Amino acid sequence: MSESRGTFDRIRALLEEGAIAPTPSNYDFLYRYVTGADPQLVDAVDVARRNNGALADRTIAHIRRELYGTGRQGVGRILEDTEAQLARMNDYVERQDAGARDYASKLSRSDIDASATLERQRQMLAEMIEATNHMLSTTEQLQAELAASSREIDILKQDLEIARVDARSDALTGLSNRKACCDYLDAQLERARNEGRPLSLIFLDIDHFKKFNDNFGHRMGDEVLRLVSASLERFFHGRGFVARWGGEEFVIVMPMHEAEEASQFAERFRQHIGSRAVKARQSGREVGRVTLSLGVAGLLPEDSAQTLIDRADAALYDAKADGRDRVVCWKAAA
Repeated sequence: MSESRGTFDRIRALLEEGAIAPTPSNYDFLYRYVTGADPQLVDAVDVARRNNGALADRTIAHIRRELYGTGRQGVGRILEDTEAQLARMNDYVERQDAGARDYASKLSRSDIDASATLERQRQMLAEMIEATNHMLSTTEQLQAELAASSREIDILKQDLEIARVDARSDALTGLSNRKACCDYLDAQLERARNEGRPLSLIFLDIDHFKKFNDNFGHRMGDEVLRLVSASLERFFHGRGFVARWGGEEFVIVMPMHEAEEASQFAERFRQHIGSRAVKARQSGREVGRVTLSLGVAGLLPEDSAQTLIDRADAALYDAKADGRDRVVCWKAAA
């Protein structure tokens, strides 16, 4: 509890220090920084703070683009709602402008003529007061409508931030999803080329995953996925970017690690998972051990993101074909 509280306090301090908007995406960014979940992000933030002092929204947006790419999310509904609110706000402004012109016209027609009779002057003054009161009432109404739309825009902006985070996360495990992983890999591959640094990719598959679903039900299968996900996050914390690729397959992007070093980490993780018996959370019944097959590939000069993925996936296929429960590092054919 105290550790979680300390993490929250550090995030809050950073938000206040830089007057950073407390959006879900900014909170997620600062959580990764404070906990050290992404070493590349930690390095980038430390450099920015040394050079510029307190973090700011613009700095966070720049680092996010550099590390994770931009990525467009399916948020059409929110964008449509925002566009509708903006159209309403534009209508309010046009109505205010029309009201102002009408008021000016009434005033010009109601100029009090000193030569007019006293009764006529009173009538003209009453017309001016009525037009002024109507203008004030209309202005107050439009201002209220404009304020309501402005609040709605703020809510939609928050929804958009949440949707962006959700669109890049796996609902079951809480890990980054395939889309987020691809964006991150693209950005890291470009960075590795520009800076001449190594980059490795690990593909991981849970062996015989179907048996957990078939023998113990899908709830048990979900528990196994969460167990592996949580273990991956803890083990690769500060070393690599972990994502769920799909089904029972996971990916770890390891910037600044050669393939051989990434293979050693993969082997240590395989042994770590295989050393424990899995028990059902509710019944406490032991359901067996989880074994993993892992494929590793390091970045080659001619690689694109897709060819790097293909080679790591090929290494994973070889690990499964060789009997599973092992790590295979891709090597060029002799």
